[in-house]
Amino acid sequence: MAQKRDADHLPPALRALADPTRLKIMLMLEGKKRTVGEIVDFFALSQPTISRHLQALAAAGLVRRERQGQRVYYGIAMERLRDVCVGLAACFPCCCVAVKAIKETVATVEKKERTRPRMQRSDQKGEAR
Repeated sequence: MAQKRDADHLPPALRALADPTRLKIMLMLEGKKRTVGEIVDFFALSQPTISRHLQALAAAGLVRRERQGQRVYYGIAMERLRDVCVGLAACFPCCCVAVKAIKETVATVEKKERTRPRMQRSDQKGEAR
């Protein structure tokens, strides 16, 4: 039953990722947030077409919009993408053990991030300079 529940959220995301252009957009956004104009420059497609692709990705919860002044930046919704990847793997019995280990690792990393003092995080950034 848990596998069925995990798989319920997959179809919209998988449909959105099934389009090669949308998959390329996701790969572009993996490195940094970008505006529609930056994305349009990469493709031989019109701005309205790219906007429709971004709307489909946003509707599936795979990208987030962030307004900064007059510009709108698009970036990957990492938590949702991770859930989709883990959920897809959980649908297959051969991957269930690996999925359990991945979920435990992610939970451990997230817990460490939440409990690490803020000062320590900013100190580490200063050290990298």
